[in-house]
Amino acid sequence: MSADAPKEKTDWRRIGLIAAVTLVPGGFLLGAALAMRRMQAKAEEEQAEVPPPDKV
Repeated sequence: MSADAPKEKTDWRRIGLIAAVTLVPGGFLLGAALAMRRMQAKAEEEQAEVPPPDKV
């Protein structure tokens, strides 16, 4: 046996928590941005299909 200090084990729970705290908000923002783009494109498509009302 060597006189070196014992190797510290990796704390996967802490790594997982840090990853979740840093990555999840970015995922929410990305999802919201993609949903907004899709809704805008759908609204523009529907607006293009509707003919303007006739003037009386």
